[in-house]
Amino acid sequence: MKRFGWFITGIGVLLALGALLYPLDVINKTVCIYLLLGGSGLMFVGSMFRAFSLLKRNG
Repeated sequence: MKRFGWFITGIGVLLALGALLYPLDVINKTVCIYLLLGGSGLMFVGSMFRAFSLLKRNG
C-alpha cells in the first residue's frame, strides 16, 4: 500500500511537471491548469495512501 502511494505521488509529480510545457507554447493555458490541479490532487491522494498505510500498520 505504501508503494502504491508513492506510485500515485510520482504520477502526480510528472503531471505537475508537464505544466512546464506552457511557457514553451506546447500546451495552452487550460491544459496547464488541468495538469497543475490534477498533479497536485494525485500527490495529495498518494500522501493520504501513505499515511493510511502507516496508521494501518501501527494500529
